[in-house]
Amino acid sequence: MLSTVWLFYRNFGFFTHAVAWGGWLLAGVLVGEAFWSFIAPLFWLKLVSFGVVWYFMQTFSQQVYIFYQNLGYSIPLLFVGSFGLDMILFFGLISSVEWIILLF
Repeated sequence: MLSTVWLFYRNFGFFTHAVAWGGWLLAGVLVGEAFWSFIAPLFWLKLVSFGVVWYFMQTFSQQVYIFYQNLGYSIPLLFVGSFGLDMILFFGLISSVEWIILLF
């Protein structure tokens, strides 16, 4: 399942990460206590960016889903799995960057 979700996520993962990293940079590269208070807005920003991705994929590229449906995966399952993967990757990376910034 994870490899299928990763394959699906690669189609739009760069866009969702770019939006979230841009939001973090526009907020002023928050670290420390300010970073932890900014987690909720980052979550909502990622959720909105996934909504935009879902809308554009439903509108312009529904044929992409045929491959995954033939494997037995539903569209909502793919989006929920890729959203979870995206959250783990992004917040893991941003926590690592915050830790490095605080060290130096």
